[in-house]
Amino acid sequence: MIYQSWTAHAIRQHILSRDGIEPLNSHYYAVNYPDVYAAAERMFGGWQYAIEGCGLDYDKIRKYRRWSKKKVIDEIQRLKAEKQSLNSKNIQEEQRPLYQAALRRFKSWGKALEAAGVNYKKIRQRRRMTPEEIKAEILALAHRGIDLSYANMRRNYLYLLANAMRKLGNGSWIKALKRCGIEYQTKRYPNRSTTKFIREQEEPRLEQMYA
Repeated sequence: MIYQSWTAHAIRQHILSRDGIEPLNSHYYAVNYPDVYAAAERMFGGWQYAIEGCGLDYDKIRKYRRWSKKKVIDEIQRLKAEKQSLNSKNIQEEQRPLYQAALRRFKSWGKALEAAGVNYKKIRQRRRMTPEEIKAEILALAHRGIDLSYANMRRNYLYLLANAMRKLGNGSWIKALKRCGIEYQTKRYPNRSTTKFIREQEEPRLEQMYA
């Protein structure tokens, strides 16, 4: 077994590479990256100092784990009072921590809205996408080099993932990608994964779209 010797620079690089992709709170790192967490505790004198050593706001990172049901409800009501859009697509794009907290605490965005006294049926604005529109949007993401893994799509493009699985993949994200001419391959290693995409059938059409 090969053990990595963690330096302060390597720890910072590891943390920054996951900023915005995975939680950076101490509990998450202790469970998912125990070697990095232990090394950071030793070298920086604490997880907070490791985070701050990366130039990140530790208070904001800690808040990721502090979303109670009441705080979710309070934030929804604040957004409503400010006349901000509460449809799920907008919240996923503009208020991602709130959306993720709502899923954890209430199992769905709709239930979180109902708990906050908001009529979800009146604000629900799901995109009615055709199969062609779904394929075009997936190919556009692939063209930009966006990670098309299920985890990333669920985190950042849930509306597209749901539409693609329902209308292209018969409930499967992998099948939906194949319908777009994208072959999805994943190789997993300890604490990391790599994803390779092979764009074939739709690539010429994609190039024409962006010509």
